[in-house]
Amino acid sequence: MDKWMKNNNFNKVLALALGIILWAMVHVDTAPLPQSTVLTEPKIIENVKIETPGYDEDKYAISVDAKSVRLEVEGRSSDLTYKLSDDYSVTLDLSDVKPGSYTLPLEYKLPSGVRLIRMTPDVVRVTVELRTTKSFPITLNTKGEPAKGYKLGTPVIQPTGTAEVTLPTSDLTRVAKVQGTIELDGETTTFKEKRMKLYAYDSNGKEIPDAVIEPATVAVEVPVTLPSKELPLEISYTGKLPDTLVLSEVTAQQDKVVVYAQEAALAPLTSYEAVVDLAAIKIAGTTELKVKLVPPEGTERVEPGTLNITVSTSAVAQRTLDGIPIKLEGVADGLDAAITSPAAQTISLTLSGAPALLDQLDPGSITVVADVSGLGAGPHVVPLQVSLPQFITLGNAGQPLDVGVQLQPPSATPEASPETDSSSTASPEPSSQPVTGDEIVPSLTPVPSIEVTPTATPSPPAESPNPSDAGNEGGNTGNTGNTGNTGNTGSTGGT
Repeated sequence: MDKWMKNNNFNKVLALALGIILWAMVHVDTAPLPQSTVLTEPKIIENVKIETPGYDEDKYAISVDAKSVRLEVEGRSSDLTYKLSDDYSVTLDLSDVKPGSYTLPLEYKLPSGVRLIRMTPDVVRVTVELRTTKSFPITLNTKGEPAKGYKLGTPVIQPTGTAEVTLPTSDLTRVAKVQGTIELDGETTTFKEKRMKLYAYDSNGKEIPDAVIEPATVAVEVPVTLPSKELPLEISYTGKLPDTLVLSEVTAQQDKVVVYAQEAALAPLTSYEAVVDLAAIKIAGTTELKVKLVPPEGTERVEPGTLNITVSTSAVAQRTLDGIPIKLEGVADGLDAAITSPAAQTISLTLSGAPALLDQLDPGSITVVADVSGLGAGPHVVPLQVSLPQFITLGNAGQPLDVGVQLQPPSATPEASPETDSSSTASPEPSSQPVTGDEIVPSLTPVPSIEVTPTATPSPPAESPNPSDAGNEGGNTGNTGNTGNTGNTGSTGGT
């Protein structure tokens, strides 16, 4: 190679070749290119959504008089054909706006190679308002019905019974209620809906759109039950205390119960009777008994199902109470009545009961009545009706108690009537008087006596009197509701 490069002729030939190549290159690059024509075509794009970046959505609410625009563009067929609609965007810049109304231009972005001819509209009217939040109670709309004879209870809404509604101030004033809807179809048990959607409504019941409700859904439980009736509790007794014990106080955990049944079965019910077995009590003191409450015949259930009843007992004691006034009742028109025996018109009674209750007694605590209803003029021996405080019994329960009474016209002189024995002997028995109520404290207030037909020895011939010993079986009767004060009524008599 070195030989060739040293040869002068070779170098001349090489230089000539390089010169020809350079000349050809210069002339080829500078030759004018032929002119070409680019073909374009128009295209219309409908419903391009107006984006609204740049504002605080939690703080402001906006309304725009247009939601989308119409774009007329042009470009090469390949650019128009292979570009997606998402490549076309229209925006409304709200980064610097404050509450108020504005007319603002729209901005657009097109794919490469595409040119805008026209955008309709190119400006929009914008109203910006502050968002306001207000709490509303959640209400429930019910469609359908539970099973026949059943009714709906009070709904339980979780996690809260209120919802917060956020709207522009002008729209928030229209909200009348926040409500969800449940659909019933013959349910007999509690209805449960885990996700009940909430809506805001105006006063005409029309839904208010765009309301932001928090929470958007809630869980709801609606009790489905039979009709119910709240009844006062009465306590009665079965079994018997030991002979050395008497009742001193009975307290029920509550004074009312609720019975569930069809309306027809509930209608005649006026009270509920709980039965306490006294045989379970063996010693004096306080005993708490759990009593099972049995549904009345024809009913479904009673609530509560069991009830705690506290029973206090004491050793039996006796006390003789003197000077108890005798009252006359039932004197016919046109007659005067006078007690002829005993002359003092009072009676002494031997009473049995708890020592603490006996100590509280006085003559005014006991009502003794001679009922002369239906008796004519003349002397009569009338049985006495005795009303005693609760848990107090007659110690002389087996002995007749009667009084001599003279009935006569106002001007007549009373005739002597047979002497009556008002003394009494003790034969104590524990009370079986029903009591009821919450914190039943024994009361010494007398109560109306049991009606007893009086016996008589009238001046004209009449039927022979029949002795009566109603109410002196050692038990108390007559108790209603929660008074706990209804007493015993004893009536005995003879001719």
